[in-house]
Amino acid sequence: MENCITTTATILGPYSDVFEAALPNGKKTLAHFSRATLHLRDQIAPGVIVSVEMTPYDFDVARIVAIVSHPG
Repeated sequence: MENCITTTATILGPYSDVFEAALPNGKKTLAHFSRATLHLRDQIAPGVIVSVEMTPYDFDVARIVAIVSHPG
């Protein structure tokens, strides 16, 4: 994605076909997978920290690009 913002987010839980996630500043966003990272879906659970990309124009939606760490 061109001109995207990359940050981390903590998964809070599933929300339909996407996941609710908390950004480092406490704001909540809806995080979804791209086709390239769809295979990571089974590894996502509450507390997992993921790397996300967002457009600078809309912080309400983020794309999950990688898993950073699992809780514990």
